[in-house]
Amino acid sequence: MKNQKVLKTVLICIVAEIMNWVTTFVFYQTLQIPLFFDTIFTVAVVIYSGLVPGLCVSIVYNVLNSLIWTIRTGFFDPFILMYGICGILIVISTWVIARKKENFRINLPITLLYLLLISLVSSLCCIVSSGIIDYFHYLCYEITDQMNPIKTFTEGFVQQHFTLLASCILAQIPISFLDRLLATFSGYGIALLCEKVRDRR
Repeated sequence: MKNQKVLKTVLICIVAEIMNWVTTFVFYQTLQIPLFFDTIFTVAVVIYSGLVPGLCVSIVYNVLNSLIWTIRTGFFDPFILMYGICGILIVISTWVIARKKENFRINLPITLLYLLLISLVSSLCCIVSSGIIDYFHYLCYEITDQMNPIKTFTEGFVQQHFTLLASCILAQIPISFLDRLLATFSGYGIALLCEKVRDRR
């Protein structure tokens, strides 16, 4: 029974990993929407399966992302791997608030407030960590538009005479908050759907 549960969790993580790549390809690379869309199914796994599976999905995604970038460009950029810190912080902050699932079942307004809280806390973690990583990334390498979807925002703040560090952090605010809002609510919806399918069996 325990082995079946472990196997099922592994399969869930694999499916979530694939779907994260699909959503990123569709929305970011194909439609060129300046949002990340790479954590929707990670959030779903955190809510549905817990902290450890969520961390596994997040870490594997960032390792693969770094590997694929290296293969495509022939150049290893350690900062792409460092963005995994943001994913880990998103997973932990989501789990801390979402681990007591019974709180989400009190009523709809409470559920919405919890999801909004997750969005705010995880976006704060993402804004600060991503901004700092971006800052050092800019100092060390020439950043392409494909590598950083908010490059134009950052450069806009620099042109307004903000420091580079402040510009990197400020540029993250609108994008990261909207991305976290969409990922949190979508991830919760997917987790809820999975629970309903499981309960019907």
